[in-house]
Amino acid sequence: MSDDEPTSPLTLIGLHDSDERLYRQVLRASGSTWRVLSEVTGLAPDALETEVARFAALGLVRVEADVVRAVAPDLAFESALAAEQHRLQSAADRLDSLRSMVPSLVAEHLVSRHRPERPVEVQAVEGVDVVALLRSLAEDSSGDMLWLRPDQWRLAMASDMDDLVRSLLASGRRSRAIYPARVLEEAPDALRRRAEAGEEVRVLADVPARLSILGQSAALMPDRWGDNSGRRLVVREHSIIGALTALFESLWERAMSVPGLDGRQVDMGGNRGRQLLLQQLSGGAKDEQIARALGLSLRTVRRRVADLLDDLGVDSRFQAGVEAVRRGWI
Repeated sequence: MSDDEPTSPLTLIGLHDSDERLYRQVLRASGSTWRVLSEVTGLAPDALETEVARFAALGLVRVEADVVRAVAPDLAFESALAAEQHRLQSAADRLDSLRSMVPSLVAEHLVSRHRPERPVEVQAVEGVDVVALLRSLAEDSSGDMLWLRPDQWRLAMASDMDDLVRSLLASGRRSRAIYPARVLEEAPDALRRRAEAGEEVRVLADVPARLSILGQSAALMPDRWGDNSGRRLVVREHSIIGALTALFESLWERAMSVPGLDGRQVDMGGNRGRQLLLQQLSGGAKDEQIARALGLSLRTVRRRVADLLDDLGVDSRFQAGVEAVRRGWI
Protein backbone atom coordinates (compact mmCIF):
# COMPACT_ATOMS: atom_id res chain seq x y z
CA MET A 1 0.00 0.00 0.00
CA SER A 2 1.46 3.40 -1.00
CA ASP A 3 1.83 6.22 1.51
CA ASP A 4 -0.81 8.25 -0.38
CA GLU A 5 -3.46 5.51 -0.38
CA PRO A 6 -6.27 6.18 2.13
CA THR A 7 -6.57 3.76 5.02
CA SER A 8 -9.84 4.81 6.68
CA PRO A 9 -13.14 3.56 5.23
CA LEU A 10 -14.57 7.00 6.04
CA THR A 11 -12.75 8.39 2.99
CA LEU A 12 -15.57 6.80 0.97
CA ILE A 13 -17.98 9.46 2.27
CA GLY A 14 -15.61 12.42 1.75
CA LEU A 15 -13.58 12.50 4.99
CA HIS A 16 -9.82 12.32 5.32
CA ASP A 17 -7.83 9.67 7.17
CA SER A 18 -7.08 12.26 9.88
CA ASP A 19 -10.82 12.96 10.38
CA GLU A 20 -11.73 9.56 11.86
CA ARG A 21 -10.51 10.32 15.40
CA LEU A 22 -12.34 13.67 15.49
CA TYR A 23 -15.54 12.15 14.08
CA ARG A 24 -15.54 9.47 16.78
CA GLN A 25 -15.11 12.17 19.45
CA VAL A 26 -18.07 14.11 18.00
CA LEU A 27 -20.20 10.94 18.05
CA ARG A 28 -19.38 10.30 21.72
CA ALA A 29 -20.02 13.94 22.69
CA SER A 30 -23.16 14.40 20.56
CA GLY A 31 -25.46 17.06 22.04
CA SER A 32 -22.59 19.00 23.62
CA THR A 33 -22.06 22.73 23.42
CA TRP A 34 -19.20 24.22 21.43
CA ARG A 35 -17.28 24.83 24.65
CA VAL A 36 -17.60 21.24 25.87
CA LEU A 37 -16.80 19.85 22.42
CA SER A 38 -13.70 22.06 22.24
CA GLU A 39 -12.51 20.64 25.56
CA VAL A 40 -13.22 17.05 24.43
CA THR A 41 -11.42 17.37 21.10
CA GLY A 42 -8.62 19.66 22.21
CA LEU A 43 -9.26 21.96 19.23
CA ALA A 44 -9.47 25.70 19.41
CA PRO A 45 -13.01 27.04 18.79
CA ASP A 46 -12.18 28.46 15.34
CA ALA A 47 -10.54 25.22 14.15
CA LEU A 48 -13.37 23.16 15.65
CA GLU A 49 -16.03 25.20 13.85
CA THR A 50 -14.21 24.74 10.54
CA GLU A 51 -14.06 20.95 10.97
CA VAL A 52 -17.66 20.62 12.18
CA ALA A 53 -18.80 22.71 9.21
CA ARG A 54 -17.28 20.09 6.88
CA PHE A 55 -19.05 17.31 8.83
CA ALA A 56 -22.34 19.23 8.56
CA ALA A 57 -21.90 19.65 4.80
CA LEU A 58 -21.63 15.86 4.52
CA GLY A 59 -24.78 15.38 6.60
CA LEU A 60 -22.93 13.89 9.56
CA VAL A 61 -23.88 16.49 12.17
CA ARG A 62 -26.48 19.20 12.79
CA VAL A 63 -25.71 22.46 14.58
CA GLU A 64 -28.61 23.80 16.64
CA ALA A 65 -27.80 27.17 18.21
CA ASP A 66 -24.87 26.40 20.52
CA VAL A 67 -25.27 22.61 20.39
CA VAL A 68 -23.64 20.12 18.00
CA ARG A 69 -25.62 16.93 17.43
CA ALA A 70 -24.32 13.93 15.45
CA VAL A 71 -26.69 12.28 12.99
CA ALA A 72 -27.03 8.51 13.56
CA PRO A 73 -24.27 6.97 11.36
CA ASP A 74 -26.58 4.39 9.75
CA LEU A 75 -28.80 7.21 8.50
CA ALA A 76 -25.92 9.52 7.62
CA PHE A 77 -24.11 6.84 5.59
CA GLU A 78 -27.13 5.24 3.92
CA SER A 79 -27.17 7.27 0.70
CA ALA A 80 -23.37 7.41 0.49
CA LEU A 81 -23.07 3.65 0.89
CA ALA A 82 -25.78 3.02 -1.69
CA ALA A 83 -24.07 5.32 -4.19
CA GLU A 84 -20.68 3.70 -3.59
CA GLN A 85 -22.17 0.23 -3.93
CA HIS A 86 -23.75 1.24 -7.23
CA ARG A 87 -20.42 2.65 -8.43
CA LEU A 88 -18.55 -0.53 -7.48
CA GLN A 89 -21.17 -2.73 -9.16
CA SER A 90 -20.95 -0.65 -12.31
CA ALA A 91 -17.16 -0.95 -12.24
CA ALA A 92 -17.43 -4.73 -11.72
CA ASP A 93 -19.85 -4.99 -14.64
CA ARG A 94 -17.46 -3.07 -16.87
CA LEU A 95 -14.57 -5.30 -15.78
CA ASP A 96 -16.61 -8.42 -16.59
CA SER A 97 -17.44 -6.99 -20.01
CA LEU A 98 -13.79 -6.22 -20.64
CA ARG A 99 -12.78 -9.71 -19.48
CA SER A 100 -15.30 -11.34 -21.82
CA MET A 101 -14.08 -9.16 -24.70
CA VAL A 102 -10.41 -10.15 -24.34
CA PRO A 103 -10.60 -13.52 -26.21
CA SER A 104 -12.21 -11.94 -29.26
CA LEU A 105 -9.67 -9.11 -29.25
CA VAL A 106 -6.83 -11.61 -28.98
CA ALA A 107 -8.32 -13.51 -31.91
CA GLU A 108 -8.42 -10.32 -33.98
CA HIS A 109 -4.77 -9.70 -33.15
CA LEU A 110 -3.73 -13.23 -34.01
CA VAL A 111 -5.52 -13.05 -37.36
CA SER A 112 -3.40 -10.07 -38.31
CA ARG A 113 -0.19 -11.92 -37.49
CA HIS A 114 -1.03 -15.46 -38.57
CA ARG A 115 -3.09 -15.47 -41.73
CA PRO A 116 -3.95 -19.06 -42.72
CA GLU A 117 -1.89 -20.41 -45.60
CA ARG A 118 -4.42 -23.16 -46.35
CA PRO A 119 -8.18 -23.59 -45.94
CA VAL A 120 -9.54 -25.13 -42.74
CA GLU A 121 -10.19 -28.83 -43.27
CA VAL A 122 -13.93 -29.09 -42.70
CA GLN A 123 -16.28 -30.93 -45.05
CA ALA A 124 -20.09 -30.76 -44.96
CA VAL A 125 -21.89 -34.05 -45.74
CA GLU A 126 -25.56 -34.96 -45.96
CA GLY A 127 -27.49 -38.15 -46.73
CA VAL A 128 -24.50 -40.43 -46.09
CA ASP A 129 -24.26 -43.77 -44.27
CA VAL A 130 -23.04 -42.44 -40.91
CA VAL A 131 -21.89 -45.82 -39.62
CA ALA A 132 -19.83 -46.45 -42.77
CA LEU A 133 -18.40 -42.94 -42.55
CA LEU A 134 -17.40 -43.42 -38.91
CA ARG A 135 -15.84 -46.81 -39.73
CA SER A 136 -13.76 -45.17 -42.46
CA LEU A 137 -12.69 -42.31 -40.19
CA ALA A 138 -11.81 -44.75 -37.40
CA GLU A 139 -9.70 -46.92 -39.69
CA ASP A 140 -7.71 -43.86 -40.74
CA SER A 141 -7.07 -42.81 -37.14
CA SER A 142 -5.49 -43.99 -33.91
CA GLY A 143 -6.01 -43.01 -30.29
CA ASP A 144 -9.10 -42.73 -28.11
CA MET A 145 -12.60 -42.61 -29.52
CA LEU A 146 -14.76 -40.04 -27.74
CA TRP A 147 -18.53 -39.81 -28.05
CA LEU A 148 -21.27 -37.45 -26.91
CA ARG A 149 -24.51 -39.40 -27.30
CA PRO A 150 -27.62 -37.38 -26.38
CA ASP A 151 -30.08 -39.70 -28.18
CA GLN A 152 -28.27 -42.36 -30.27
CA TRP A 153 -30.16 -45.26 -28.71
CA ARG A 154 -33.30 -43.94 -30.41
CA LEU A 155 -31.82 -43.98 -33.93
CA ALA A 156 -32.39 -46.70 -36.52
CA MET A 157 -28.62 -47.18 -36.86
CA ALA A 158 -28.12 -47.78 -33.10
CA SER A 159 -27.53 -51.54 -33.52
CA ASP A 160 -25.03 -51.01 -36.35
CA MET A 161 -23.20 -48.45 -34.21
CA ASP A 162 -23.02 -50.96 -31.36
CA ASP A 163 -21.42 -53.48 -33.73
CA LEU A 164 -18.92 -50.89 -34.98
CA VAL A 165 -17.87 -49.83 -31.48
CA ARG A 166 -17.54 -53.45 -30.33
CA SER A 167 -15.27 -54.27 -33.29
CA LEU A 168 -13.10 -51.21 -32.60
CA LEU A 169 -12.88 -52.09 -28.91
CA ALA A 170 -11.92 -55.65 -29.84
CA SER A 171 -9.04 -54.26 -31.91
CA GLY A 172 -7.60 -52.59 -28.81
CA ARG A 173 -9.00 -49.08 -29.19
CA ARG A 174 -10.22 -47.18 -26.13
CA SER A 175 -13.74 -45.75 -26.27
CA ARG A 176 -15.32 -43.27 -23.86
CA ALA A 177 -18.92 -42.09 -24.10
CA ILE A 178 -21.10 -39.57 -22.25
CA TYR A 179 -24.88 -40.04 -22.16
CA PRO A 180 -27.66 -37.93 -20.64
CA ALA A 181 -29.08 -39.28 -17.37
CA ARG A 182 -32.39 -40.17 -19.05
CA VAL A 183 -30.69 -43.10 -20.82
CA LEU A 184 -30.79 -44.90 -17.46
CA GLU A 185 -34.56 -44.95 -17.78
CA GLU A 186 -35.04 -45.10 -21.55
CA ALA A 187 -32.32 -47.54 -22.64
CA PRO A 188 -30.38 -49.10 -19.76
CA ASP A 189 -29.75 -52.28 -21.78
CA ALA A 190 -28.04 -50.33 -24.57
CA LEU A 191 -25.82 -48.71 -21.98
CA ARG A 192 -24.99 -52.05 -20.42
CA ARG A 193 -24.11 -53.62 -23.78
CA ARG A 194 -21.59 -50.88 -24.47
CA ALA A 195 -20.09 -51.18 -21.00
CA GLU A 196 -19.84 -54.96 -21.26
CA ALA A 197 -18.00 -54.55 -24.57
CA GLY A 198 -15.39 -52.47 -22.76
CA GLU A 199 -16.56 -48.93 -23.38
CA GLU A 200 -16.13 -46.46 -20.51
CA VAL A 201 -19.51 -44.88 -19.85
CA ARG A 202 -20.51 -41.81 -17.84
CA VAL A 203 -23.72 -39.80 -17.56
CA LEU A 204 -24.56 -36.11 -17.26
CA ALA A 205 -27.88 -34.45 -16.53
CA ASP A 206 -27.80 -33.24 -20.12
CA VAL A 207 -25.56 -33.78 -23.17
CA PRO A 208 -25.47 -30.73 -25.49
CA ALA A 209 -25.03 -32.31 -28.95
CA ARG A 210 -23.94 -35.35 -30.89
CA LEU A 211 -20.18 -35.57 -31.31
CA SER A 212 -17.73 -38.26 -32.41
CA ILE A 213 -13.97 -37.74 -32.07
CA LEU A 214 -11.66 -40.34 -33.65
CA GLY A 215 -8.23 -39.87 -32.10
CA GLN A 216 -6.51 -36.70 -33.30
CA SER A 217 -7.39 -37.28 -36.95
CA ALA A 218 -11.08 -36.51 -37.38
CA ALA A 219 -14.34 -35.54 -35.72
CA LEU A 220 -17.95 -35.77 -36.84
CA MET A 221 -20.47 -33.23 -35.55
CA PRO A 222 -23.77 -31.57 -36.60
CA ASP A 223 -23.43 -28.47 -38.76
CA ARG A 224 -25.46 -26.60 -36.11
CA TRP A 225 -24.49 -27.36 -32.52
CA GLY A 226 -27.33 -29.18 -30.79
CA ASP A 227 -29.42 -29.38 -33.97
CA ASN A 228 -29.65 -32.88 -35.50
CA SER A 229 -30.99 -31.96 -38.94
CA GLY A 230 -28.99 -34.65 -40.75
CA ARG A 231 -26.32 -32.35 -42.17
CA ARG A 232 -22.93 -33.08 -40.60
CA LEU A 233 -19.41 -31.70 -40.60
CA VAL A 234 -16.34 -33.90 -41.00
CA VAL A 235 -13.54 -32.01 -39.25
CA ARG A 236 -9.89 -32.82 -39.90
CA GLU A 237 -8.41 -29.54 -38.69
CA HIS A 238 -6.04 -30.33 -35.82
CA SER A 239 -6.79 -27.21 -33.74
CA ILE A 240 -10.57 -27.70 -33.97
CA ILE A 241 -10.25 -31.37 -33.01
CA GLY A 242 -8.12 -30.26 -30.05
CA ALA A 243 -10.80 -27.79 -28.95
CA LEU A 244 -13.55 -30.42 -29.28
CA THR A 245 -11.43 -32.89 -27.30
CA ALA A 246 -10.93 -30.30 -24.55
CA LEU A 247 -14.71 -29.79 -24.44
CA PHE A 248 -15.26 -33.52 -24.13
CA GLU A 249 -12.69 -33.82 -21.34
CA SER A 250 -14.32 -31.01 -19.37
CA LEU A 251 -17.69 -32.77 -19.65
CA TRP A 252 -16.07 -36.10 -18.78
CA GLU A 253 -14.72 -34.63 -15.55
CA ARG A 254 -18.20 -33.43 -14.58
CA ALA A 255 -19.92 -36.65 -15.62
CA MET A 256 -20.52 -39.61 -13.29
CA SER A 257 -19.81 -43.28 -13.79
CA VAL A 258 -22.94 -45.40 -13.72
CA PRO A 259 -23.47 -47.49 -10.58
CA GLY A 260 -24.03 -51.15 -11.32
CA LEU A 261 -22.18 -51.24 -14.65
CA ASP A 262 -18.97 -52.02 -12.77
CA GLY A 263 -20.69 -54.26 -10.25
CA ARG A 264 -20.49 -51.72 -7.45
CA GLN A 265 -22.99 -49.41 -5.80
CA VAL A 266 -22.21 -45.72 -5.59
CA ASP A 267 -21.25 -44.32 -2.18
CA MET A 268 -24.13 -41.90 -1.71
CA GLY A 269 -22.49 -40.45 1.39
CA GLY A 270 -19.46 -39.05 -0.49
CA ASN A 271 -19.03 -36.06 -2.75
CA ARG A 272 -19.32 -38.24 -5.85
CA GLY A 273 -22.65 -39.66 -4.69
CA ARG A 274 -23.90 -36.19 -3.82
CA GLN A 275 -23.02 -34.92 -7.30
CA LEU A 276 -24.73 -37.87 -8.97
CA LEU A 277 -27.85 -37.31 -6.87
CA LEU A 278 -27.83 -33.60 -7.76
CA GLN A 279 -27.47 -34.43 -11.45
CA GLN A 280 -30.42 -36.79 -11.24
CA LEU A 281 -32.51 -34.12 -9.49
CA SER A 282 -31.49 -31.39 -11.94
CA GLY A 283 -32.56 -33.68 -14.78
CA GLY A 284 -36.05 -33.84 -13.28
CA ALA A 285 -35.83 -37.48 -12.19
CA LYS A 286 -38.41 -38.69 -9.65
CA ASP A 287 -37.49 -40.64 -6.53
CA GLU A 288 -38.48 -43.95 -8.11
CA GLN A 289 -36.32 -43.26 -11.17
CA ILE A 290 -33.36 -42.26 -9.02
CA ALA A 291 -33.72 -45.41 -6.93
CA ARG A 292 -33.58 -47.61 -10.04
CA ALA A 293 -30.73 -45.64 -11.59
CA LEU A 294 -28.54 -45.68 -8.48
CA GLY A 295 -29.46 -49.16 -7.28
CA LEU A 296 -30.85 -47.89 -3.98
CA SER A 297 -34.08 -48.41 -2.12
CA LEU A 298 -36.81 -45.79 -2.45
CA ARG A 299 -36.59 -45.10 1.28
CA THR A 300 -32.82 -44.47 1.02
CA VAL A 301 -33.25 -42.12 -1.90
CA ARG A 302 -35.90 -40.08 -0.07
CA ARG A 303 -33.70 -39.88 3.01
CA ARG A 304 -30.70 -38.78 0.92
CA VAL A 305 -32.77 -36.13 -0.86
CA ALA A 306 -34.06 -34.82 2.47
CA ASP A 307 -30.50 -34.76 3.87
CA LEU A 308 -29.31 -32.91 0.78
CA LEU A 309 -32.02 -30.25 1.10
CA ASP A 310 -31.07 -29.94 4.76
CA ASP A 311 -27.36 -29.52 3.96
CA LEU A 312 -28.17 -26.82 1.41
CA GLY A 313 -30.62 -25.07 3.73
CA VAL A 314 -33.46 -25.07 1.17
CA ASP A 315 -37.05 -26.30 1.05
CA SER A 316 -37.49 -27.49 -2.55
CA ARG A 317 -35.61 -29.44 -5.21
CA PHE A 318 -35.59 -26.38 -7.47
CA GLN A 319 -33.97 -24.30 -4.73
CA ALA A 320 -31.49 -27.14 -4.16
CA GLY A 321 -30.42 -26.97 -7.81
CA VAL A 322 -29.95 -23.19 -7.66
CA GLU A 323 -28.00 -23.35 -4.39
CA ALA A 324 -25.85 -26.27 -5.57
CA VAL A 325 -24.86 -24.32 -8.70
CA ARG A 326 -24.11 -21.25 -6.56
CA ARG A 327 -21.79 -23.31 -4.36
CA GLY A 328 -20.11 -24.97 -7.33
CA TRP A 329 -21.33 -28.46 -6.41
CA ILE A 330 -22.57 -29.10 -9.95
